[in-house]
Amino acid sequence: MLIRSLFILLLVAVGAAGAAAPAGAATLEAQTAEKLQQIRAIRPGQGDQADDAYNKQLDAAWEFFNTNKQQVLPILRRLLKAEIEAREPNNMVLLDIGWYLHESELPDGRTLGREALFRLDPRAPIIEWNRKEFFELVHGAAEDHDPRVLTLIDSEFLRSDKKIVIPEHSLELDGTVVCVFLYGAYGADAESAVRAKLTDRSSANRAIEILIWLGSPESLQAVGAALSAAPNYETLSRVAAYMMQAAGPAGRDFMLKLDPKMLDAQGRDFLSKNRGAVQATTFDSIRKSSESLPGDKRLSDDEVKTRLNAMIANFGKADRTSPLAILDSGLPGNFLIAQLLEARHRSLYRLSDEALGDVEVTNSLINGLRYRNH
Repeated sequence: MLIRSLFILLLVAVGAAGAAAPAGAATLEAQTAEKLQQIRAIRPGQGDQADDAYNKQLDAAWEFFNTNKQQVLPILRRLLKAEIEAREPNNMVLLDIGWYLHESELPDGRTLGREALFRLDPRAPIIEWNRKEFFELVHGAAEDHDPRVLTLIDSEFLRSDKKIVIPEHSLELDGTVVCVFLYGAYGADAESAVRAKLTDRSSANRAIEILIWLGSPESLQAVGAALSAAPNYETLSRVAAYMMQAAGPAGRDFMLKLDPKMLDAQGRDFLSKNRGAVQATTFDSIRKSSESLPGDKRLSDDEVKTRLNAMIANFGKADRTSPLAILDSGLPGNFLIAQLLEARHRSLYRLSDEALGDVEVTNSLINGLRYRNH
């Protein structure tokens, strides 16, 4: 796999874009085209020596792009558009330049980056070789709420156990968490797309795992049907987590009414051992579990609104606010839940373990408010 310094170079260079003396337009055009030819020539599986050479070429290309960023961006947009329209486009060019332009934050660059994503062959060896970059470009398209990305997630990630490593955060994402970031970045509408996968036995357990993170009581009936279709411990353990963490009081009621006779022996044992904890789950028990968490515990309703707006603006970060301040707020529960859902959505723009921790706290709050509303 290519080990590249593009991300670091990009961050370092953003503030200095265009600081170097600009080259002549013709020279820049020729140099940019030359860098693309070097990217085009990259082939996977050529050995360590070839990989090292490729990495040096890529580092040099990104350094050149970043040093001449303002002048190079329109050239790259033009060249990528031609690549997208080619009869047999180069997958590495589509991936790398598509990612680079998408991250430029300019609207036309983001649009072209998405078009490059949907033009490339996700099963090509060079894409598999650069799966992290492919994942990041799909994640960016999900943030843009491009509906085509849902089909791509379904086909390339939903059933995959391949891990993604995010070295800058020392984070390894398993297949489920990869999907949580992708569907979660897309937004609330992704729940119905995931729910539709519950009827397929090959994807049902993974779909339930995702709904533990991203689901709501709206998926309860479909999750219950998945258990009826596969009434075993493996399915039940996932269904129980969804019911108790994402489905609110309706989920607790489902678990209490569940007929153990429908389950296998291991499932019946699991249900028996956990029945007491299910019965004990109330708003008060959820509130009590939040008492030890740090942050301001008493806030006015106006301040809670301000903090929630800041949490959304800060991509789900709320270091100064205790969950108790939200659970005890006098604001309507449905309003608080809607704000927290948006904060959760934006948390999953951040590819980090801290983001996952923030989502877990947010989900506990959402579930607690559903109990408060009951």
